[in-house]
Amino acid sequence: MSITDWLLSPAGLTPHGFCLSWAPGLVSLHAVSDGIIGLAYFSIPLAIAEFVRRRPDLKYSWVAYLFLAFILACGATHFMSILTLWVPAYGVEGLIKAVTAILSIATAVLLWPLIPKVAALPSAVQLEALNHDLEARVAERVAELEDLNAQLTAALREKTAAQNAQAHSDAHFRASFESAAVGQVHYDPVTGVILRANHAYAHMLGYEPEDLAGRLGSDFTYPEDKDPVSYASMLHGESGAYAREKRYLRKDGSPVWGRVSASLVRAPGTDAPLLAVAVVEDIDEGHKAQIGLRQAKQDLEKVVDERTAALAQRDLLLREVYHRVKNNLQIVDSLLMMQARRLTDPQAKAALENLRARVYALGLVHHQLMGSKDLETFDIAPFLEELSRHLLEGAGEAEVSLSVRAAPLKVGLDFAIPLGLLVTELVTNSMKHAFSGGPGAIEVTLAEPEAGQVELWVVDDGKGYDPAKVRAAGPSLGASIVDGLVQQLKGVMTISTQGGTRSVIRLPAPVQA
Repeated sequence: MSITDWLLSPAGLTPHGFCLSWAPGLVSLHAVSDGIIGLAYFSIPLAIAEFVRRRPDLKYSWVAYLFLAFILACGATHFMSILTLWVPAYGVEGLIKAVTAILSIATAVLLWPLIPKVAALPSAVQLEALNHDLEARVAERVAELEDLNAQLTAALREKTAAQNAQAHSDAHFRASFESAAVGQVHYDPVTGVILRANHAYAHMLGYEPEDLAGRLGSDFTYPEDKDPVSYASMLHGESGAYAREKRYLRKDGSPVWGRVSASLVRAPGTDAPLLAVAVVEDIDEGHKAQIGLRQAKQDLEKVVDERTAALAQRDLLLREVYHRVKNNLQIVDSLLMMQARRLTDPQAKAALENLRARVYALGLVHHQLMGSKDLETFDIAPFLEELSRHLLEGAGEAEVSLSVRAAPLKVGLDFAIPLGLLVTELVTNSMKHAFSGGPGAIEVTLAEPEAGQVELWVVDDGKGYDPAKVRAAGPSLGASIVDGLVQQLKGVMTISTQGGTRSVIRLPAPVQA
């Protein structure tokens, strides 16, 4: 028998499946169980190997590798149990079990001596306590070092504090002095010599700061603005500060306005002046702007006075024009009245009377404008009341009453004249044709029913008229005048003759300037 046959197929032996009578359930149960156990045995060494790889500091790592070999051998025996269900490889299986036995004995033999050594290793609690103790000692040493370092730092700070403070103070003073937006100058309080000047003051005068040091401050004051008395008063303690607006002298000889505020630094105890400090603000542009503003104000006042005088002259001329127009219209009225007295024809006299009423309406408009404040507009309500009262008095109808209800409305010449003539025509027609000598009432109404619209109502309670007869008689002058005035005012007129005559004219309101 060859070694291969002995390992894989010993003579006379059958696979282990025969022992199970090849019962599918039993064969599957053994095969699946051994497979799962074998896989578990093979996965455990992988976990042990990964643990050892991550912990290279382990002292007895070889024990882990011995366990790894033993567990792999155990897993192999279970895979062989699956193989022998179908193949009688009992020789291989025996060898694997022999290796497994050797590894198990070696593991057991080597493990027992290690138990006292492993047991002597510090536990996790002990290690944690040792770690806390070590951390406490380290912290104590760090604290001691920090305290020592703090003492050394404090000693160094005390040593250099005065020097650093002085250097910082000097640097801060130089920076603030040189970069100040307004001029700053330090003088010798007794001699008036400039000790130092910043860029703002030097550039205001057209110099560089080093050009001013050592020169008298009074050399840069405009001759006419020097005031040694006020400075002496401050120097002798009679006043606390020296402040004023004055002109300085530029390098090119031109003046520049500045606002100076100076004070003295005195020695403690003796009050002896040590330093004169001045702050100078460049107000040249502002001062020139004020001068220009005053000049512009004077020029504006002059223009306003001239315009006021021109407006007054214009108002005077307009009032004179309105007055003369009114007088001329009164002359025309007088001429018409004289002519009417000489006529014997009733129709001619009536025509002249109508013309007189129209002329009166024109004159009344100019009279209202002459009395207004702006000579351009006036309130239409008093105008309509006076016009209607004149029409009633001129007609001599004692039994006819006339009332006016007009809303306040500012109107100009272009609106007032056609509206006044329109009221004149309508009221005159009512007094001539509505009552036949009997009693009656006429009502004139001017209202604003909605924004931008005006309604004029002339209503009487007379006998009215037949529109058919009026159309058959042909167009009259009065009707033509009324139609023309309504068109001029861009209005629409409706007439009702039931129970009297009602004339309603709806027109756009006059535009206010």
